[in-house]
Amino acid sequence: MAFFFIPYPLIQGSIPESADLLAGFTLGVIFFLSQFTCFLALQQGDASMVTPIMGAKPVFVAFFIFTFGLTGVPSPGTWVAVLLATIAIGLIAWPEKGGKIRLSAICLGLLTASGFGLTDALVPHLAQQSTPAHVIFTMFITVGIGSCFLLPLVKGRFFYLERNADKWMIASCIPMGIQAVLMSLAMGFYQVPAEANVFYACRGIWAIFLASWIGKRIGLNEGKMSNPVFRRRLLGAFLLILGIYFTPLGAPQ
Repeated sequence: MAFFFIPYPLIQGSIPESADLLAGFTLGVIFFLSQFTCFLALQQGDASMVTPIMGAKPVFVAFFIFTFGLTGVPSPGTWVAVLLATIAIGLIAWPEKGGKIRLSAICLGLLTASGFGLTDALVPHLAQQSTPAHVIFTMFITVGIGSCFLLPLVKGRFFYLERNADKWMIASCIPMGIQAVLMSLAMGFYQVPAEANVFYACRGIWAIFLASWIGKRIGLNEGKMSNPVFRRRLLGAFLLILGIYFTPLGAPQ
């Protein structure tokens, strides 16, 4: 993902200053730690459960904006979103009959959502105090460098190619990179973190559909979920998006 941001200083036509580096490094560390907990959450629970839980991120964005006074005080609609998100998480995490609630996956998913939410709340604030392109460049280069330190944790041979798994992983890097660039532009340059997250929250819906539809084709167990579990998770994901809808429209600019 970091490779997509290498052209930023070239486009800006200048070298990052110390303030740019400090702001970008701070954001990069928070983002990297959040990404690490995301992988831990996915390790503890399946994607169709963890990903919609992380869809609560916009609620955390509003919470941190309110806490740190980055913008105006959130409206009552924001707190409605919190309630809807709480109900949605309960529906998504509810196990099959006789199954167990994976509290570790839920907690890690919420921790990830809060970390990404804090990042999104801080990006417009810190970027506009410096040079947005340089701040965003430093942020993602920090994430890229930090990811290299995780290589010793890889099980087996890292450079050994698994034909089925690696082709999907490599292919996913392109849309993830494009998504990161678009999100960074929306938040860093245009200062619309809540609005950007309205659309980003749709990943909760897509995660359920894709895990169920494509899961069997690429060897994921998520495609085998029962119909009641699928319906509960789908309803929970829709409630998340409904709650998220209240946040940007109700929050003052």
